[in-house]
Amino acid sequence: MMTIWSKRGKWMAGALAIAVAMTLVAMPVHAAKLPSAAYKPIQLEAVPTKEVAYYRNGSVSLPDTIEWVTDNKALTFLPLAAVEGVTSVVRDAGDVYWIGTDNGLQRVNFSEEDPGDIVQYMAGPRYLYGGDNHITGLASDGNGGIWARTDSGVTHITMPMRTMYDKTIVYEELDQTVNNRLNMIADTTFIFQENDLAKDYIDYHSPTGEFISVPKTHDNDGLWTSMYAIGEIYRYATLLEQYGANPTNEQEQEIEEAKEVALRATKAVLLLDYVSGRGNGFPARSYMLTDDSYAQTVDGSVYGYQGQNGFWFQHFVGEEHVNPNGIIPSMQRDDREPIGYSMVRVTKDSMTKKGSNIFASEGNGVMNYNGLGLSPDSIEELNKSRPDGQKLGMNIRTQVDTEDGTPVYQVLPVVTAATNDAPAFEDKSTGEGNKPLFQLTVPVYERIPAFFNDLVPLSALKDGHIDMNQVVYKADTSSDEVVGHYALFFTAYKYLVADSIDPELLELKGYIEEATKRMTDLILKNGHYYIEDATGKSTSWSKWYAKYFNDHMAVMEQQPEWQSKVGVSADKEDALSYGFEDGPLNALELMSALKTAGYVTESAYPSDAQRYKEAYAAVFEGGYSKEAPYVNGKGYIDLALEYIDRRLIRQATNAYAVNGNEVVAEESYTYTNDIGDNSNMNATIHGDWTQYINYSDEELAWFSIYPLLLLENDPDRHELITAAFDQWYENMGREHNPFYTFLYQLAHPERTDIDLESAVRYLYKMPQYPITFPANWNRQDVFYIEPGDRDKERKQTNYVLDFDERALMKNNGNPFAAYNQAGGANPNFNYNNGVFEGGTIFTLPYWMGRYFEMIKE
Repeated sequence: MMTIWSKRGKWMAGALAIAVAMTLVAMPVHAAKLPSAAYKPIQLEAVPTKEVAYYRNGSVSLPDTIEWVTDNKALTFLPLAAVEGVTSVVRDAGDVYWIGTDNGLQRVNFSEEDPGDIVQYMAGPRYLYGGDNHITGLASDGNGGIWARTDSGVTHITMPMRTMYDKTIVYEELDQTVNNRLNMIADTTFIFQENDLAKDYIDYHSPTGEFISVPKTHDNDGLWTSMYAIGEIYRYATLLEQYGANPTNEQEQEIEEAKEVALRATKAVLLLDYVSGRGNGFPARSYMLTDDSYAQTVDGSVYGYQGQNGFWFQHFVGEEHVNPNGIIPSMQRDDREPIGYSMVRVTKDSMTKKGSNIFASEGNGVMNYNGLGLSPDSIEELNKSRPDGQKLGMNIRTQVDTEDGTPVYQVLPVVTAATNDAPAFEDKSTGEGNKPLFQLTVPVYERIPAFFNDLVPLSALKDGHIDMNQVVYKADTSSDEVVGHYALFFTAYKYLVADSIDPELLELKGYIEEATKRMTDLILKNGHYYIEDATGKSTSWSKWYAKYFNDHMAVMEQQPEWQSKVGVSADKEDALSYGFEDGPLNALELMSALKTAGYVTESAYPSDAQRYKEAYAAVFEGGYSKEAPYVNGKGYIDLALEYIDRRLIRQATNAYAVNGNEVVAEESYTYTNDIGDNSNMNATIHGDWTQYINYSDEELAWFSIYPLLLLENDPDRHELITAAFDQWYENMGREHNPFYTFLYQLAHPERTDIDLESAVRYLYKMPQYPITFPANWNRQDVFYIEPGDRDKERKQTNYVLDFDERALMKNNGNPFAAYNQAGGANPNFNYNNGVFEGGTIFTLPYWMGRYFEMIKE
């Protein structure tokens, strides 16, 4: 495997010494540990870390000196009745017991300092060949590790001592060489190639092996890359702080590399705010180049079907390109002429994403759908330039619903001959010779600034800029993406740019200021509090307006069922708005955006910064709107403090519907055949809101709360923000995830009872190679409870298992649920292929924890 420095040599070539000198001259003065902090840093140390090699049956590389143990005689501290199912026991040095069973492998050491390490469980294909959990023999390797044999193959589990810093070096290399697509970092499939042909086994730690990948676009490339960039910025800030004003040459190189990685990742996210060319701050979810295999269409034209789903636009920039569809009102500008246009790609979403009704109080009007239907104003404007017989909404339209037997129509971004006047479905037959009847377009007003040229291959450049005609970008951006951008803008502005005199960082500073202003203006445009897309409507999920959260509230509060946390209308039907449960999170998202915008733009755009500050202040004015006229933004702190209550209300209302429109109580409910329904009813009876958690929301809450905690200096406001975080942390705390724990410590710097030790253990236990192996959930050493509302048939553990004993996932999954279950023995399991998560889930909390001195190497 190539080293970090050889893989990244292009960044170090040339003016390294000059760049380092400039970095150090411009080194900002950081106060890492918060002034009021009472916590003490946890001293990190090298710990045994599981590493595994995989030998298929018949491997000639297996040492012929292995002495297999095939009995349980060494297990003398248990009675015979307790060792049924034990197939092999090795008593190793230091009284460490390796216990093989017909359901996995255990390591038992009563001398471990950490009680959690006394018994460690290893099963599934991560540890036993092909997920064959029936151990047929064990053998000590004489160095603290074990050979484990099953009928499917052999694994060698070693336990080398590794520091967390050692692990970051590998994560950094993998993120850049395996998970990197156009400097965006996300999970990816991989191939492991062993270049030593004499080896007939798989060892990911082999110096002669390498991981090869072709990363693809992801739904929220900006969110995952923001997360990565934040961690890299803290890495840079930590190294500056640690090495001081007189670093060694090696330390200078480390600082410069950290700066370069942080800079490029930040630029990759910023590019998403310019890639559309709309010039209005619209943040794209992702983008591809036209030669990307996932960007290909059936016939190679923009009219052909694209298999990569989503709401994608292809640019057509230049005098030879004339927009065939006119410009919808919200995209028209008086200050500049378009330089081209973008046409929507033919995908499943663009033909079928009709959405769901947003408001309980309204009918089937197009503005009451959260899908991709065009707004009435857009349709009216486009029809001005369309001939009779081709009028949108009359001649060209798609059926999305029926109301009292009458069809309900929308104009979706793509309408074909097959979908016209018909129910929405996926039509793959289009192409140059069978063009859609309608394909939405949007004007392009500006080129992508040359500042971002270094993020793409040279072949993607033209006339000094990224060639926009090689760009395909993804719209319908969610709040997930938006809140990630703002968290990164804050971090980069404060901890990367700071008071630097480095020319490139100063240029970056200008783009952060401009992008922040543009996106915030787009949210506040006409007071609508949403991200507007090419449809003339909000995107499906980037909405922060009061009616979305609180429609029908005044009516529901008058019903007797409200006292039982059930939200119904006067006719006893579910009356909760579509965004009701999103209210507390989205309130924090808006607060975070406004607070960040006021901070970032204060120097460059003072009058705009003042507007953002005034909008932020309104959040703390008493009482949010519960009926018309709704006032967007006002009193949203009260919404933010209703996280648990709104979960309970949504859950109880679901249970009410399942229970025949009767309030669920212990004496009045009946089990159904649907385990999710039963979970809702049981959780309602016991007031257990944790059964209705959306774990992705927890991750987004982190991104929202993080800038608020570090920017808000008013003690009363800070206390309210912390109180909102306290509600989220009631469940986050039991996950032991440092991503949440370290931020919670920053929310309560005066406290010394926050469980930093468990958060550190989480980091110790994260596998060095974040491969998403299936996990074994057929365990008798844990209690299982019924699935949560969102987990379908997945049972849950009653406490969080160690990271190296469960399915590996991002922070947006339920760590208690039995995701990615192993399917049993598979002697043909392919260890050469798999899926890598980004190392970001380790590197962000690690470097943030080090910067704020919660952990110390």
